[in-house]
Amino acid sequence: MAEKQSFNITNMRNGFPKEKMEQLFEDCPVIVLRKNDPIYTTDQLLTDVFWVSEGMVEVFIMNEQGHKQVVAFHFPDSIVGEIESLYGDPCGLSCIALKNHTVIHKCNIEVFYQRVLDLGLMRQWVTMLAGKTHTNVLQLATVALDDCEGRVRTYYNNELTHQQLSELIGCSRVQVTRVLNSPDFYQNNTDKED
Repeated sequence: MAEKQSFNITNMRNGFPKEKMEQLFEDCPVIVLRKNDPIYTTDQLLTDVFWVSEGMVEVFIMNEQGHKQVVAFHFPDSIVGEIESLYGDPCGLSCIALKNHTVIHKCNIEVFYQRVLDLGLMRQWVTMLAGKTHTNVLQLATVALDDCEGRVRTYYNNELTHQQLSELIGCSRVQVTRVLNSPDFYQNNTDKED
């Protein structure tokens, strides 16, 4: 059986080139997390920005009934928490590590902002923030308008479990598995790439 590939991945990486990330987070605390360790929580007033240098993190919101909606998954060399830090109110979102030995670097938002200015990265940073906002709008539209198969085709990523994908796109894990196991799923996605 051919190895499953990743199709139509929404770009969930958001950061600068490695050397710039190292400059932005120079001399900042480094934290090593285990799976499910929190980075920040819903009611927290966030004043820090985080660089995920290893591992994977999940940003999500949970309602009073305990239903979870994933907003984003972030992979190595992503910056997380910058929008929540800039906002100035309790962030309303939670962020946890999804893998053991997830390594994050923590920088105060004011220090980070000044370093972005000093390194001449402001335009790139604003573009990155706009891209994150645009991606969230598209995700909302996809969840609202597409059926489960369409959502899976848009957001399929072989680094995500079926459960993680289901939490991102608002379908059940069973529905996601059914779509992924359908005989034409990989054939249709391969045809689109040709």
